[in-house]
This record gives sequence, structure tokens and C-alpha cells, in this order.
Amino acid sequence: MSDSGMIERLGDLLVPEPLGDDRFRLANTTGGWARLFGGQVVAQALAAATATVGEDRLVNSFHAYFLRAGVRGTPTECAVERERDGAGFSNRRIVSSQNGKPILTMIASWHTGEQGPSRDELPVPEAGPPEDYQSYQDIPSEAAALERGSPFDILEVRPVVGGMMAPSERVNAPGRTLLWVRFRDGHDASPAMARTMIAYASDLLMIGTALQPHREDMRGGQPVVASVDHAVRFHAAPDVSDWTLFEQHSDWAGEGRTLIRGAMFRRDGTRICSISQEGLLRL
Repeated sequence: MSDSGMIERLGDLLVPEPLGDDRFRLANTTGGWARLFGGQVVAQALAAATATVGEDRLVNSFHAYFLRAGVRGTPTECAVERERDGAGFSNRRIVSSQNGKPILTMIASWHTGEQGPSRDELPVPEAGPPEDYQSYQDIPSEAAALERGSPFDILEVRPVVGGMMAPSERVNAPGRTLLWVRFRDGHDASPAMARTMIAYASDLLMIGTALQPHREDMRGGQPVVASVDHAVRFHAAPDVSDWTLFEQHSDWAGEGRTLIRGAMFRRDGTRICSISQEGLLRL
């Protein structure tokens, strides 16, 4: 399966190397954030599992649990268990490991797609076109926070509401973020790879959204945060060659945890997927 239009680094990250017996190796970057980006770990597990599924079906949902932080510069190995291949659905269980230690477990489902009733009662967020907003790289306070080797090498992000990684003031703000997101080169991605790319982007700034209502509590130091789990349900084909509108909101925190939910929309308003994540939050 060829995805020649993707930038080289993204292809390096999301194209699995077969090792036999449904085991795969995927490369990781040496630079960037101290630990692997959660969306990268999720997308790599999905890419490995997709390699064991027939091309007549696409992933419709997955649920992943993060077990420990991934280490940059160390390859990830994904072991895939084929739980079921039916007429319409396939199911896989994946364990991703580094240095022999599991860092993520995932269960995922693929579907051939069928005719049926169609509706969507979730309103499309109000936003101007992406051309009306600045990219992080063009916002001085944000550009300073970007690191080489981070997801922002692969994704161009234009905040509409919230989403500031380096707010000028530590003032509490609503737990809502709205972003325009675009892959720097998503042309010619296959339908399966396009969904894997969306899985990569689906973790972007989720924990940051949960922190926005607690900025005043963070004045004394840095919070301890981590993703606990991450789930995505796909509803329609993404267009990774164009901008995607990504809405996130966090309406709960307690007992050292927080909940973030999100949705992605094509430029024409079609909902691509629904996302949910629980995170660790210690202030």
C-alpha cells in the first residue's frame, strides 16, 4: 500500500516493519518532547494492526490504555492478536512495547461499511475559515514553546478558541479548545492511512484543554499530567489533504483525574470522529 504523498518523517513513524507472527517494529524520533507523543503511540499500534486486516474494511473504533511513557529514539514493537474476522467486522488486540516492557494496550474494530440510517445531532462548532487564523509558528509566545521533533513538525495548528500552550497570564479559562489542524503533507494517503493519521492528531493538546480551568492552581509549579486512556470512534472518511476542525472540552476533574471529549469535522461540517480521553491530573 503506497502513501507517497506523506512527508518522509510521518511515513517513517507510521509504516510498520513486519517481523513475522503478526509482530511489527516502528521507528521513533530522537528529538522533541521528553516522552513519546501519545497520539504517535496510538497511531503506531493502529498502523500495525491495520496491516493484518483486509483492505475491504476500515477501522471504525479503538480504545487504548497508556501503561508507561514511551521513550524517544527507541523503536516500538507491536504484537497483534487476531481476535476475530467476520463477514462485516474484524477485531484486533494490540500490545506495544519498548525494551520488552509494554507501553500501551489497545482493542480495535474494523468494519466493511453498510447501508443504514444516517443522522448527526452534534452541532458543528462556529469558526471562521482556517485562513482567518494564525498558526502557532506565527504567534511569538507559542512559537517559543515549539520543539523540533514535536507533532508540530507534522501538523500545522491554528487555534480558534483556547489552546494556548504558553498563556501570557495564569488565569483560569473554560475547558474548551477549538483548533484548525492540517497535516503538512497529507496528499495521496490511502483511506486506511488517513484514519491512522487522524488517530495521530486526535491526542493533540487534549490534556492542555483539561488544564485551562486550573491555571491559577498551577502558579506554584508544574502539574503532573499524563494520558490514562484514549478512545476514537470514526464516523466518516477524513480529508487529510485539507484542514480539519478539532473541538475539545473538559467538563470534569476529580480524584486526581480529568475527562476530555472531542470531535473532528471536515471543512464541509461532516463529523469525522468522536474522541474521549481520561487523564491523570495532579496539581
